[in-house]
Amino acid sequence: MPFLAWNLRLAARALRRSPGVTTLAVATLAVGIGAATTIFTVLNGVLLRPLPYAAPERIAIIWNDLGEGAQSLPAVSALDFLDYRERSRAFEGFAAASGPGLVRLRGNLTGEGDPERVDLSPVTANFFPLLGVTPVLGRSFTVAEEQANGPRVAMLSHRLWQRRYAGDPAVVGRTIQIDGLEHLVVGILPGAFRLHLPAEAFMVTDAEIWTPLQFDYGRAPPRNYTGFTVFGRLAEGRTWAQAQAEMDGIAAQLRAEHPVHAGSNLRIRVIPLLEDVVKHARPTLVLLMAAVGLVLLIACANVANLLLTRATARESEFALRAALGADRGTMVRQLLLEGTLIAGAGGALGLGITFWALALLRAAPPADLPRLGDIRVDGAVLGFALLVSATTVLLAALVPALRASRADPHAALQAGARGSGGRDRQRLREVLIGAEVALSVVLLVGAGLMVRSFVALQGVRPGFEADDVLTFQLALPAARYPDDTAQANFFRALEERLGALPGVVGVGQINKLPLTGSGTLQPFAYNEATARSWESVTADERTVSPGFFDAVDARLVSGRRFTDRDDADAPAVAIVDRSLAELAWPGQDPVGRRLQVQPTGSENPYVEIIGVVEHLRLNDLTRETLPQIYWPSGQGRPAVVAYAVEGQGDPAALAAGVRRAVAELDKELPVSRLEPMSSYVAANAAQRRFSLVLMGALGGIALLLAAVGVFGVISYSVSQRSREFGIRLALGEDPAHTRRSVVAGGMRVVLLSIALGLGAALAGSRWIAGLLYQVRPADPATFAAIALLLASVAALACWLPARRATRVDPALALRGE
Repeated sequence: MPFLAWNLRLAARALRRSPGVTTLAVATLAVGIGAATTIFTVLNGVLLRPLPYAAPERIAIIWNDLGEGAQSLPAVSALDFLDYRERSRAFEGFAAASGPGLVRLRGNLTGEGDPERVDLSPVTANFFPLLGVTPVLGRSFTVAEEQANGPRVAMLSHRLWQRRYAGDPAVVGRTIQIDGLEHLVVGILPGAFRLHLPAEAFMVTDAEIWTPLQFDYGRAPPRNYTGFTVFGRLAEGRTWAQAQAEMDGIAAQLRAEHPVHAGSNLRIRVIPLLEDVVKHARPTLVLLMAAVGLVLLIACANVANLLLTRATARESEFALRAALGADRGTMVRQLLLEGTLIAGAGGALGLGITFWALALLRAAPPADLPRLGDIRVDGAVLGFALLVSATTVLLAALVPALRASRADPHAALQAGARGSGGRDRQRLREVLIGAEVALSVVLLVGAGLMVRSFVALQGVRPGFEADDVLTFQLALPAARYPDDTAQANFFRALEERLGALPGVVGVGQINKLPLTGSGTLQPFAYNEATARSWESVTADERTVSPGFFDAVDARLVSGRRFTDRDDADAPAVAIVDRSLAELAWPGQDPVGRRLQVQPTGSENPYVEIIGVVEHLRLNDLTRETLPQIYWPSGQGRPAVVAYAVEGQGDPAALAAGVRRAVAELDKELPVSRLEPMSSYVAANAAQRRFSLVLMGALGGIALLLAAVGVFGVISYSVSQRSREFGIRLALGEDPAHTRRSVVAGGMRVVLLSIALGLGAALAGSRWIAGLLYQVRPADPATFAAIALLLASVAALACWLPARRATRVDPALALRGE
């Protein structure tokens, strides 16, 4: 131990003798290690860390596929759910949560404190036991509480309990008001509990209040009504392949027993829950991890060049030590210890960069990045940082150490430090610089493609105008608004008040705003084939008021919009989007035609099409998804609605007036999600923005490191050739020619490296094709722009040392000074 401490003191003393090189090397590694550790921390929290449940690797979510082009969602019918429970042997059990059409996913919490809208999820009594979650206070639901019309009870999330009730244990056993109805609080969930879900699971949410799923299975809707989100726990000793095979068999049985499933060609898919939760984030995070790996390699190459230059300048020292009897291993060990100190300091600073970057991530999180709460620095992250630091020692310090230890003592002592560079060392430096430049090209091309993609995304018109629209949501409690008439009167009065606010241009209602998640799907048929195979085609459905399309400036293609005359006493009508019209009646005018929206044999299965609107991007800005059907709110107004209020300027200026208008009608009715519609558009692009920012930052770091590396190598070469340049100038060579020769020598390596990097980027660009929008992975404009950018930066990095070469005093150079 004293021997190691003595060697470390020697290494630290040697590094202090060249503070500039040491500082630059530490800073370079800090950036590389910090970037790598930050992305690994995110990847570890999102992809690698197990879900916070008991044996989470055995928890699945069940998807139903109802034919090509039809519904494919984690959504199951109530009666199919019962069949899963009875027929499956590969699972220990199944639990379910309900969705729209059965109960609402948000409720009005009143009583103590101000009224507020809270997330609400009804679940089966075995839901929390299946996940392995035990309340910190109270108990879980009982089977009796799950029965239809059973007692009204609730469990609270830990965060709601702390926020609204200040963590008072006496809340358990008390009643709270949800939508005007009393519910007995029976338990408090653990603080660490979060329900992690795939983006498509719109029937359940990570709620603040949980209630029993009191569903009357004796009055269940047809099996084509998929109203449950179902979770299963794999039995001990069973594999996912066995479970899928069993569910394939159950699907075949259900198709044979039920014509509706035969018509839709029902398929049941078993997906491990963690895999489903992170599937959209995985490609981005893996790409970013590969990108920071390239940055780290660039940083190591840069530091290796710095250490090689430093070792070359110390050749006389090493030669003298060798002449005095020091063995090669001792010198290698000494240089590796110096590299270890540099990597250790870089790693410590890199961890600081990681903490800073994570603070920024939490301050402005991507809207669709799952498991944000699980992203933290833990033992795995610290171990990764240590491993990366150790790897950088080998990559950055080992080659310079071995090269320096092989110096010929006699030649080095005779030549002195000035002439000891050697062509082989120069060639090694050029190889390292070439690797830096080529890797930088790969990173910059990826960043450039994502910039082009993001710019294209900003030009997307989603079918509506969001910039001048304020949105909010309301839910009318059944206890105070028990029927359609009471609800319609309230909505009519509110719409009149909102329309009278200063600056308001239009007001509309919709049951679910665009870009706020998936909604319910509506099967439809337009010919005999689709009528026979009911649910073979489905559409996104929305219920809208007469003023909605005008409020969001949705373009009417043909026909008319809804009016107040389209009420419950009028014939059933609908508006469809352009994609449904082209599918059902290509080349024809759909207005006045009938569309089948209920299975054959149902009462009144048809509706009349009165209008066609442009396709609205309801779920994804980057692509058109399912066709769309819009119902008039007067023919079945939902109790939960969202409002779109169009203004003349900043929509946020309307917020106070909106709250006042609602309070004047019902002071106990909370206004929720009061925000501009543009925020939903921005949130939908959040993951691409997240990828763009990080890839852009990594590309910028790579460009900077490459420029510094090129500058360092050319500067060192110029310093080694100062006598040569002095002689050339003394003999009358034009300084401009000297500068050109230096720049040309450096650019030969750079241009070759750029060509190699472009080839590697072309081969690897297909891996990011899924993250691009309206940009080809082999986009020639991007490749050309990156090549030109890097060549220009490298030329500048070569020109600065070249200019210094022509400022050599020939007289001093000839005297060897």
